[in-house]
Amino acid sequence: MTIAIVENNTLVVTVGSYATSITAASITSSFDALSHFPERRAAGELSDLAIRINTFGDYVDELAAREDVAASFNAVDEKQMFAIQHVAITRAFWAAESRCMSWFVTGSANFPVARNEKRQRSADARSAEIREHDTKARKAAKRHAFPYGTEGEAIRSNDPEALDKIRKKIAGLENDCEQAKAANRIIRTMRARKAEMADIIRAVVEQTDIETHIIGRALQHAETFRMPVKFDTTLDRAEIRRLQDRLASLEQLQDRGDVETKVETSLGEIEIVENTEAARIQLFFPDKPDDATRSLLKANGFRWSPSYGAWQRHLNENGRWAAKRVVKQLQDEDGRA
Repeated sequence: MTIAIVENNTLVVTVGSYATSITAASITSSFDALSHFPERRAAGELSDLAIRINTFGDYVDELAAREDVAASFNAVDEKQMFAIQHVAITRAFWAAESRCMSWFVTGSANFPVARNEKRQRSADARSAEIREHDTKARKAAKRHAFPYGTEGEAIRSNDPEALDKIRKKIAGLENDCEQAKAANRIIRTMRARKAEMADIIRAVVEQTDIETHIIGRALQHAETFRMPVKFDTTLDRAEIRRLQDRLASLEQLQDRGDVETKVETSLGEIEIVENTEAARIQLFFPDKPDDATRSLLKANGFRWSPSYGAWQRHLNENGRWAAKRVVKQLQDEDGRA
């Protein structure tokens, strides 16, 4: 679906309830001191903006077309939000560019080098924001489409099936370890009999679940680097221990349930909620915190969640300690006041 089109040197963006148009003539003056052909530069900028918007729209459509996409995922809203923000960010870049000059265009006499360098750094920063916005928007859209991740990604604590997935992964790793041990026994026995490599591979494949190309590559690697011919289970066993610890932590979290606490601070009453469903510890303030408090929250790993209307971070022991630090500092400020 095409969101943005450029016709007759005019960009038209239409998605959802959002519609806007930008003419090349309206932005040409931004490039008067940067290009001998500002009209061409303006037309190119509109074309690039249209390509970025449409490319993002195609990406969102791909997410929406997948079978496991979340029912709450709204492709039109994602495209509309991106278009609104991206147009605004791009306009800021054009405004920054309008303050820059090129001596090749304006001439080198009395050229304000230092001042232009400062303005160019500002324009470069605005240009970087365009790329950064596209990257962040894609990540956000994927997170909205698949709030619990996709196949092959890390298991998220807020996934309702997290415990079952972790147990399944542990079982799979344990099976891999058992298969590796069985293969090692076969390899030791057959090498003691001076068996050929092909016979060893055939025996391992027949008596275990290990595929031919895996055992062949492992044995070839061992022969090449003169290493012991065996399967190493060290990493798998370490991963099993890590997953078992995480499983115990999540089970303890679910058994504990949601915990709500209210404390008085210099900003009024703050509610601390351990949200086990979202796997987040959340701080609810009576009003918008001031700049100093927001900096304190961010320094302690908290981020604003518009969907919950709270400052939150992962629910674990580090998160609990971080919440205590924030509250203690706010209470200390209240005592000093």
